[in-house]
Amino acid sequence: MAPETEDTQLAGFSQDEFEAMLQDELRWAVRLALETILQAEVDAFIGALPYERNAARRDRRNGRYTRSLETSVGRITHLSVPRTRQGHSTYLFERYARRRDELDEAISAMFIGGVSTRGVGVVMEHLTGSAPSPATVSRVFHRLEDEYQAWRERSLAERYAYVFADGTYFTVIYDGEGCKMPILAVVGIGLDGQREVLGFSVGDRENQAAWEELFEDLKRRGVKAVGLLITDGHQAMLNALAAKFPGTPRQRCIRHKMENVLGYLPKKHRDVVGRELKAIFYQDSRAQAEQAVAAFCAKYAQDYPSAVECLQRDLEACLTFYAFPQSHWKAIRTTNIIERLFEEVKRRSHKMGAAFRNEASCLLMFYAVVRGLKFQRLTMPLPAETPAPVILHNS
Repeated sequence: MAPETEDTQLAGFSQDEFEAMLQDELRWAVRLALETILQAEVDAFIGALPYERNAARRDRRNGRYTRSLETSVGRITHLSVPRTRQGHSTYLFERYARRRDELDEAISAMFIGGVSTRGVGVVMEHLTGSAPSPATVSRVFHRLEDEYQAWRERSLAERYAYVFADGTYFTVIYDGEGCKMPILAVVGIGLDGQREVLGFSVGDRENQAAWEELFEDLKRRGVKAVGLLITDGHQAMLNALAAKFPGTPRQRCIRHKMENVLGYLPKKHRDVVGRELKAIFYQDSRAQAEQAVAAFCAKYAQDYPSAVECLQRDLEACLTFYAFPQSHWKAIRTTNIIERLFEEVKRRSHKMGAAFRNEASCLLMFYAVVRGLKFQRLTMPLPAETPAPVILHNS
């Protein structure tokens, strides 16, 4: 006969007591496994078992020391670590580390994902029985700094099919007050279709020198040719492009252009006119797009002359994408690729509920989000179908 439910429970134990006992047993098993590995590691390093006479012996044992270690099953106390006279270091953990690497990775991932420093402590205490302090969570996160610095200096490919450039703002504390700090960023799509954040820096979006410095950094790290630049209409950026990327075709973001044009219309008319405006950039060919432009201008020149004038400004750059493979039009006629990157970082920063303490923290969080993004690869056409990248000149 099958046992009743109550017969399967240990007599005299509550659920909490049973779980605590199970955690104790798990920690005991983990301690035993760790000590066994540490002993085997020392045996292999020395080249001889305890008390074994061996001509190949490389070192001698020198007692033990005890330490604690945070693990996924909680804190392991009184972990016995063997020592050698020459100071052998184990590969299981760093000499002064208090947590296993996977716990630090989990702490950092939670913080980057939007959990507050105190919230990380609550989660870790629930999972492991020990709560890292907010200061510890912050220190673990800032261990990315060395990786970030190496990423900033990494070499780039010589040629990119497409490069997107844009800027945005984040709130940072300056002299005790929250202020808007601009970040300029560049995303590239390689000849293999792989998307990649090429670089980002602090700088005013209206500052030509800041854009020139960022573009020059790309060239310094190896970029020699770009097939198409996709940007918004900031004049400072355009001046920098002319200085650093002379002769390179440019695509004006059509989303920004349409917003600018519709800004000259009464709100109640924007839906109808907006559909006709959008149709210009969703034709099957450049010729059909030009016909749509002519029809739009003829229809609205009298009622909305400012809107028509806005459309005609920079129009050539708005239609550049028609010269590229049609399968890429959706990706290259706007700066949406880079806008989504900004949204991901802001989604994380908004969860913090507070401004960044300084510029360094903001930039490090930007990098932390970037390193975790998985970009969809753009399917590239045959080489003969892709316009040749324009070679960049030093200036």
